[in-house]
Amino acid sequence: NMPGNTVVIGHNYRNGTLFSNVKKLSNGAKIYVTDFRGTTLTYQVYNKFEASSTDTSFYTRDTNGLAELTLSTCTDASNDQRTIIFAKQIQ
Repeated sequence: NMPGNTVVIGHNYRNGTLFSNVKKLSNGAKIYVTDFRGTTLTYQVYNKFEASSTDTSFYTRDTNGLAELTLSTCTDASNDQRTIIFAKQIQ
């Protein structure tokens, strides 16, 4: 719950666990994250794209002082490609 970009990388087991459902997210979808204090934070997806497994350019980016979340996992098609989700915290 701090300004900046938090990157979470997870395994896509392709069986409904961990990040296997990230591919179903689209712009406008909400992501709920519970922090270590038990506070639930809400993020809204605003960008979804695929990148190569070696592309880390989006890990560090300007969020204009806002709290943002980046999710990354391999695609169903290839371990060489990643599905990337950008989401902004909403109130």
